Amino acid sequence: MKKLFIGLLIVALLIGAGMFYVVSNLDSIVKRGIESAGTDALGTNVRVDSVAIDLSGGSATLSGFSIANPEGFSNQDMVRFDELTVAIDLGSLRSDIIRITSISSVNPYVLYELQGTQSNIDAVRARFPAQEPAPEATPGPQPVIGIDAVTISGIQGSLQSNLLSTPISVNLGDVNLPPVEGTPPELARQIARPLLSQLARNAAAAFAAVPASQLRDSAGQAVEELQEQLEQAEDAARSAADELRNRLGL
Repeated sequence: MKKLFIGLLIVALLIGAGMFYVVSNLDSIVKRGIESAGTDALGTNVRVDSVAIDLSGGSATLSGFSIANPEGFSNQDMVRFDELTVAIDLGSLRSDIIRITSISSVNPYVLYELQGTQSNIDAVRARFPAQEPAPEATPGPQPVIGIDAVTISGIQGSLQSNLLSTPISVNLGDVNLPPVEGTPPELARQIARPLLSQLARNAAAAFAAVPASQLRDSAGQAVEELQEQLEQAEDAARSAADELRNRLGL
């Protein structure tokens, strides 16, 4: 009996030590998870400077979140936020679906860079076809997460292209996404596709509005092609939003 008690005590201590390690290192664990999952999903480097999780308050703050330009473009960040704030419904942590009530941003920035008529945003968006791929096999059960709202307001941007004499700073407006729900890999696709489509639409519209005096002589045909891409991006954004609403029965 004494040996059994000692064995149970050792197991309890090991479990306690493990839980202490997880809780005390939760910020860094989440940071690594976001960077790894984001990089795999987008095909370009995702970086987070730091993560601060307030379990009692039901919130998390990601500082210095950035997405690097895809291969073939300049060595700059394509997307950057000073902060991303996530609000969590604490009561949902005990339910089948973990509910995130909102995701908001501070100082969002987007670089819209063109190589010919191909943009950096479109290069990443091509990884998310309109047809949802068949779910991949996973090593074990994954949490189901519901996100009520994603709001990115006042996006500041820069247009950069060999068609422009100099880079141009622009306001790319706002992005608002419909509610989504699924496992983490499913959410990556559900969020990335309409988000990138809206960013492409806003950026292409800003580029199409650039005064002719700021365009190089060879830019006329390229601008017409960009306007066509703008129409395609608008159609893609509407289709993605409609698909999400239909899947969620909204």
